[in-house]
Amino acid sequence: MTNLNTTTTETDDNIQVEEGTLGKLVMARLKPNQDLTESVEALCRQHGMKTAIVRGAIGSLVDAQLQYATAGGLRVMEINGPGVEILNVFGEIGFSDGKSNPNPLQGVVADTDGKIFAGRFLRGANLSFITIEITLQEWIPAKVREAVPA
Repeated sequence: MTNLNTTTTETDDNIQVEEGTLGKLVMARLKPNQDLTESVEALCRQHGMKTAIVRGAIGSLVDAQLQYATAGGLRVMEINGPGVEILNVFGEIGFSDGKSNPNPLQGVVADTDGKIFAGRFLRGANLSFITIEITLQEWIPAKVREAVPA
């Protein structure tokens, strides 16, 4: 896996490539009324993973709150349930100085009418409805290097 952080200017592309290996795999079931983001972070801490990627998730949320960017800034959309279906979850959980990205998980959900929405899952606002099955894999970074332009 590579983690690309890109900063672009008119004269220079600065691309960082993080090399590493995959570690332990954790498969878990979130119970009703557990927050998606907080539960994933708790699983990482419980299994000693400083950084992990979401390999997959399936299940449903009571309601969903997703954050997305617009030209006017960040906005939040509420998708009413109960029974908002999770179609996809992805993201990287990482802890630096004991803190995490406030909203590290992104995804796609469908409401009860089948309309599809995408964005970042807001912390504390996406509770499991029945269950969520989730698979996480540890990421163990080795080093960061400059990418060679193509």
